Amino acid sequence: MREISHIRDIRKRDSRRPGLEGSIGYELGRAFRRLTRNVTAAARPHGLSASQANVLLTLWAQGPLPIGELQALLALSSSAFTGALDRMEKAGLVRRVPSPTDRRSFIVEPVAWSSTRKNELFDALLAAEDDFLASLGKPERAALLSLLRKIGGGD
Repeated sequence: MREISHIRDIRKRDSRRPGLEGSIGYELGRAFRRLTRNVTAAARPHGLSASQANVLLTLWAQGPLPIGELQALLALSSSAFTGALDRMEKAGLVRRVPSPTDRRSFIVEPVAWSSTRKNELFDALLAAEDDFLASLGKPERAALLSLLRKIGGGD
């Protein structure tokens, strides 16, 4: 609740402003939207959206995953994830295969990409991230990553 009271304090100091200056949520949202624009521009030449690239990167890093586990890793709502997965399957980017251990569930696996094609996508996404973080030095990037993991539940 400290953040909310911080917003209230800001609002009290200047009642003409909507209370966005100094708001962590506001600045985090702005940064996320800017990063998404960068990643979208980098993924587009590869025939992908930013979210599709994120799904593929996760599957390439983790291997095929049960639908629920993949959804949890990506922190997407059930409806958003199901729609994205349907579109990716239709585009031939992923497959749903029956789970060998649970006949009621499915595993999501990426369709094979050549290592050249994967590396081109990795390079494009890394360049987009580097562009986004260009104003930060290496220690600042490490600190930001640590903080994001802490508040995002990744640590």
